[in-house]
Amino acid sequence: MTYDKKHAFKESTIDTGLALLINFPLNILLLNIAYWGELTIFETSVFLTIVFTTFAIVRKTYTRLYFDKRNQRKTVKNT
Repeated sequence: MTYDKKHAFKESTIDTGLALLINFPLNILLLNIAYWGELTIFETSVFLTIVFTTFAIVRKTYTRLYFDKRNQRKTVKNT
């Protein structure tokens, strides 16, 4: 099975939706932590960047693995 634009768009849309569902509440939590910890604007920015980057890498890895596994099952089913 080829990985065409339709599949890429679907994966990107789902990944972006997951990001929204994860990042909005995470942002509220992290801003509260930064406020409670009395971080400066720069420290808050670095803190948020590190956490969001880590979450993005993990989220994208598992999303990619899910779609790879799904595509492999479809390939096996179609052969």
